[in-house]
Amino acid sequence: MVSKILGSARRGLSSVSASPVASIPAERWGVVRALLRDDHAALDPQLPKLVHMLDERGAGECWHKHGTFKEHLVDTHNVLRLWGQPTFLCRLGLFHSAYSNSYVNLAIFDASADRQLVAGAIGAEAEALTHKLCVVPRHTMVWDTLAEEGKIPAEGMTVAHIKTGEEVHLSAAELRHLLVFTMADIAEQYAGWYARGILSS
Repeated sequence: MVSKILGSARRGLSSVSASPVASIPAERWGVVRALLRDDHAALDPQLPKLVHMLDERGAGECWHKHGTFKEHLVDTHNVLRLWGQPTFLCRLGLFHSAYSNSYVNLAIFDASADRQLVAGAIGAEAEALTHKLCVVPRHTMVWDTLAEEGKIPAEGMTVAHIKTGEEVHLSAAELRHLLVFTMADIAEQYAGWYARGILSS
């Protein structure tokens, strides 16, 4: 996806009016520059290794919406990075469906055998939340509950594991991360990091 929009992004940069460009913090343009140059290491020193890990698991060989699964994972990471989210949440975006989830069955890692491997790569915090997002009913949580109620419950939320039915609890902080990730996930699928990250800012 990123490779397809780089041309329009470069052309777009010259046509954006001076006023909005001047209002964008310099550090954010540093992220944009790294994205335009496909400079993964500038975004996260571990990112080249993590993307290679996705390649080894065949993420680039699976179709997802308008491109490959790998493209979707990398571009979701890029949206989160452009939004200034913490590294653990960006890495969650990169691996967010790695164990499969309630929307798609694109498991490139086995949750029963590979969790330690993934945690060693993206960090324990990112892996723990990634795993939770892969086993909870995301649509019910986000759209039928949080969106309907218009707030995040201070006590968090307990839902049923989509496969085992056992209880899975998400704290209020984890729900906030889930919502930010969900916005990035949707933004990537509809427009990619460039249109949603720059032009809508």
